[in-house]
Amino acid sequence: MSVQQYIARIDELLARPLTGDGVEAYHLVTLRESRDFAPPNDDWDELIRTSEEFEAELEDLAAALDARWGPHASLSMEDYAYAFLDQDDDELPPFFRELCESGYFGDLLYWRVGDRLVAASVGHEDKEEPVVLFAGVTASADGFPA
Repeated sequence: MSVQQYIARIDELLARPLTGDGVEAYHLVTLRESRDFAPPNDDWDELIRTSEEFEAELEDLAAALDARWGPHASLSMEDYAYAFLDQDDDELPPFFRELCESGYFGDLLYWRVGDRLVAASVGHEDKEEPVVLFAGVTASADGFPA
């Protein structure tokens, strides 16, 4: 997919309702996913190249979204990852719990778009799993810096 196709997918998320039955909701979408790296496909060099390629695509996407919505902010997922791994995920906001459950521990780039937040990042749960470029939309600022 191209950056323009990624943006079209994000626009689709922005157009979707975010609440159902009074519950705050969010939407996540996989923009691109690599193959897995489980044996016998566990080529470490290829995993590094793939991760770098996905990070470069994230940078291109961020540049396009910056041009559209202004400069993005960044948010480390480190504290959320520790809370999740320590089984203290009851304290995690739902959007961040879902990211952790999906293994998306990479730092988030995000933009405020009206009453919503749009986030994008590269996730890679562990060395056997695919590398994933993803985006999400939420109306809840819970967990994001003020």
